[in-house]
Amino acid sequence: MFGRARELPEVGVLFAVGGLALCGLPPFGSGLGKAAAEEAAGHTTVWLPALYVLVSAVTGGAVLRAGLRIFAGAGRRPRDEQESGPETTGEEEPETGGRLGRIPVPLLAVPTVLLGASLALGVIPAVGSAVGRAGALFTDTGGYRRTVLDGHATAAPAHPPPHWQLTGILLGLLSAALAITLATLAVRRPVHTGTAALLAPVRRLQSGHIGDYVAWLVAGTALLTVLTVPGVR
Repeated sequence: MFGRARELPEVGVLFAVGGLALCGLPPFGSGLGKAAAEEAAGHTTVWLPALYVLVSAVTGGAVLRAGLRIFAGAGRRPRDEQESGPETTGEEEPETGGRLGRIPVPLLAVPTVLLGASLALGVIPAVGSAVGRAGALFTDTGGYRRTVLDGHATAAPAHPPPHWQLTGILLGLLSAALAITLATLAVRRPVHTGTAALLAPVRRLQSGHIGDYVAWLVAGTALLTVLTVPGVR
């Protein structure tokens, strides 16, 4: 995919903005959620906010690196498939019958709307409060029991609406800065043979199939719950 999307600048911009939102850049809703989670996690385990920053930076950095390589042709061109790294084994069906001359409007509208909604979530307090109430109702197990057993729907429990705090903003900016730095270093500094050999076993754990993403997300969430939630162990 190296440099094959240079003629799609609008897609590249959406890709880059999505990568920045993914690493928790304020004022996107993903950054607000990350900030709220960091604040809560910090009261439970002091090292968790640092883990949030690190994982967000590495995840966003990987996306930004891919964007630089695909949409800008940045860095050294791979000489062969082996040098560019092991391919994923997940098979996907083609989404189009042939090469498109232009990107259809719906394919551009969907990420634009989603990114706009994420931005509104972090900028407009009323939207964040509404989403917070929905989340509180969704996780209210006692309310589920009362609704099923007593037949009476319950209101969402009282909760403080998600809001920006200086610490969350600074950690979000730190995550974004680290992501940009990692992406830039990854593009400018080619992976050495020894490093690629060390990373090969890790890459084999992710076939590229969507099921692998779900499996590792569930496994990571379960491990994090065991390590941080009192009483689970």
